[in-house]
Amino acid sequence: MPLNKEQFLNQFTRQALDERISLFVGAGASANAGYPSWYNLFKPLAKELGTPLEESINYYRVAQYYSNKFGQAELKKRINEIINKNDFYSPLINELIDIGFTNIWTTNFDNVLELNYSSRNILINKVFRDADLSNVELNKRINIYKMNGDISNPEGIVATQKDYEEYSESHRMMLMFLKRELISSTFLFIGYSFTDNLVMDCLSEITRYLGDAAPYHYTIMKNDNSNPYFNYFIDDLERRYHIRVLLVNEYTDIYFVLNELNQKIRSKKVFISGAFRSFEQNIEEYSHNLSRSITTQLLSNDYRIVNGIGRHFGTHIIGYANEYLAKKGIKDKEKYIIVRPFVGMGEKSLEDKKKLREEVIGGCGSAIFVFGDYNQQSPNPNSGVQEEFEIAMDNHKTIIPVAYPGMRSEVIWNYIKNNITQFPYLEKNIASLTSECDTNKLAEIIVYILDSVQDLI
Repeated sequence: MPLNKEQFLNQFTRQALDERISLFVGAGASANAGYPSWYNLFKPLAKELGTPLEESINYYRVAQYYSNKFGQAELKKRINEIINKNDFYSPLINELIDIGFTNIWTTNFDNVLELNYSSRNILINKVFRDADLSNVELNKRINIYKMNGDISNPEGIVATQKDYEEYSESHRMMLMFLKRELISSTFLFIGYSFTDNLVMDCLSEITRYLGDAAPYHYTIMKNDNSNPYFNYFIDDLERRYHIRVLLVNEYTDIYFVLNELNQKIRSKKVFISGAFRSFEQNIEEYSHNLSRSITTQLLSNDYRIVNGIGRHFGTHIIGYANEYLAKKGIKDKEKYIIVRPFVGMGEKSLEDKKKLREEVIGGCGSAIFVFGDYNQQSPNPNSGVQEEFEIAMDNHKTIIPVAYPGMRSEVIWNYIKNNITQFPYLEKNIASLTSECDTNKLAEIIVYILDSVQDLI
């Protein structure tokens, strides 16, 4: 039975937060950037052969017939002419990039994925030959596995029936890596028709050997009411291949589902802003108590903590978060505590730090503000806490201030209190968000606010 949207969002968000996800991109995703589907790619070739082209046809065979008649070199030349184009921007692919996949698999020849990553200054590692597998995870780049080759190397692409039949020998290691990842990771298939036997054979082999222990994967696809076998096809995907399906009415709906998925993932990431220079015992003691209470409540309620290591408070947050995870026996602490120091040097240091803050806060759903040195007579325009608050405001994040006397968080708290209609999720609890509240109770209130916003997504 197909998933409903809420089931899909909840299940895949959990996998994404645990960083156990991989992406498989089919031709349908490239089509979002204006590139041809497999049907449109081979349609002009079939026309030259003088044969009709049906949606259900084996495209490897069409390519083989074209190669037999006009030659392998001419086939690769024609494919290169149709695919090699300059336009590449894809809103769909950019939503996929935001999800945070580190390993991406595709049967496409084109460079749509690479170009969209490059436009955002994200480094990638392209793998389209078995020899390239030795470079996997090079410098922790995004790995893009191109099963059928790359258009930059036309002679090496897998297009004909002969190429397909020889694949298990010519790309033995590629298949081995794919099977390993299909077992160890949860895949999201986008724009993929599940008609390519290379991938389907891998899925079938895994479920055949592992049975009920085989992992489940996910896909989003358009409902095909015109196909009398479509419901049986969906049922078969789940039963025999462990593919859970979310159906949408239109292809464009896939983008909106991915957008909601990103919101759901971001909503579980909480940025904590705060720093202070004072060594006074009362503020140090409060920082320790609040850090312990907040980290315990956030982590025990399955939130992720994001921090830029603000002076004193940042180290307290990271220290108590690590202590909590250690007591729970959790080794992969970096999945739960995302630490991104905001450092910079030279003339552009302030600009560089601001860009990094925008990137980090942009990837979170909410921001908690505590402390922040503040001199009313001579306010520092370069205050990190103030800048982070302005970035959070500009990006419409859920903002939770904890007022501490004489600190910027008190200024932020007063601003929000005086404009409370802009922050409806705080109306019932703004009075409690102060240092006068017991830290354990305060942390519970913060999680309650976060949960209430979660319910609205």
